[in-house]
Amino acid sequence: MVAKPNQLTLVERQSSVAEARVLPEAANHTISVATTLPEFAGLAHEWELLNAASAATGVFNTWMWQFAWWNDHRARRALKIVVARRRGVATGIVPLCLESARKSGLRVRALRLLGTSGQRNPYDIEPLIERESGVATARALAAALMEMEGHDVLQLADVAETNPLAAELPAAAQAAGLRCELERSRRFVDLPLPRSWNAYLEGLTSQQRARVRHRRHALVQAHPSRFVDWHAGRSVEAMLEALSALRARRGAGPAAVPAMLPRSALAEAARENRLRICSLEIGGRVAAAACAMRLRDRLVVIESDSDPQYAPWHPVSVLLHYTIERAIGEGVTGLHFLRGQQDFDDELFPGESRIRITAFRSPVTSAAFRAHDFARPTDDAGR
Repeated sequence: MVAKPNQLTLVERQSSVAEARVLPEAANHTISVATTLPEFAGLAHEWELLNAASAATGVFNTWMWQFAWWNDHRARRALKIVVARRRGVATGIVPLCLESARKSGLRVRALRLLGTSGQRNPYDIEPLIERESGVATARALAAALMEMEGHDVLQLADVAETNPLAAELPAAAQAAGLRCELERSRRFVDLPLPRSWNAYLEGLTSQQRARVRHRRHALVQAHPSRFVDWHAGRSVEAMLEALSALRARRGAGPAAVPAMLPRSALAEAARENRLRICSLEIGGRVAAAACAMRLRDRLVVIESDSDPQYAPWHPVSVLLHYTIERAIGEGVTGLHFLRGQQDFDDELFPGESRIRITAFRSPVTSAAFRAHDFARPTDDAGR
């Protein structure tokens, strides 16, 4: 039995006999649950090895980024990192946390991926599963997750449909007699980049090329503006302040963006010259800003926002195309988009199919969960 949320212990057990009958090799896995900060810290080496061996590898699936996110957001949440090992080697990690919310007096406890916000997964966090043992590891993890206690809802938001756990969780829920819902969506994910800006433009349709050029020209004609590359100068705090100010102008609340961005991870990326901060300035004032992070030959766009008064000129679209042009000049071979595409809606690339998996332990909590977005966990998340 997995530990209750308020028990800070590490529990190991073998995969269930029922699950082993379905896939015998899955029974060779042991399952552990890390619930404390020292246990989380102790996973660093295994985590990085698995991140390199997983199809879901990426900067936001690294131990460093997830540990930084947890340090910034652990208040009112309980840690639940589920690890599968085979012969002592980690083959799967599902980084979860437990949070609670109340609706009409009913407390509902939800297990969610680290790095998520409510029912959104802005950083495309994925369960890490070794390629070679993908199905067996995923089946062992799915069986373990269905047997865990101390929560009412398990939700993995916007994971890749190709992730082995996406196929195994619904089957495990059915075997356990639990209701499981699947929702599919398409998101901007990956944009391959050629070696030159002209080659990029040539790869677009004639309508897309005309739109890129028209938007850039129209903005410059209407408002004298300039593209600013901050990564050589401005601080992380300056970027957060700029994004917060833009959100405030849209009425979204100045604290919303900083709450989603782990400062320690951004500061580390800045020290390593991997942080890219770009903006469009109009009259010396930031009209649009974007934050991105370099990971080897890829650039991950974390956040972008703009002043709504310039919406008719599509400042985010113009800014991101400037960013694409600059990235190509740096030798970047691909962009990965996460958030802030509200003004970058040209469907220039289809993206990868994503899936939200939600398993409910009772009809009552199912109804309460759907009636509330659970974006703000209550103080009793760990009790």
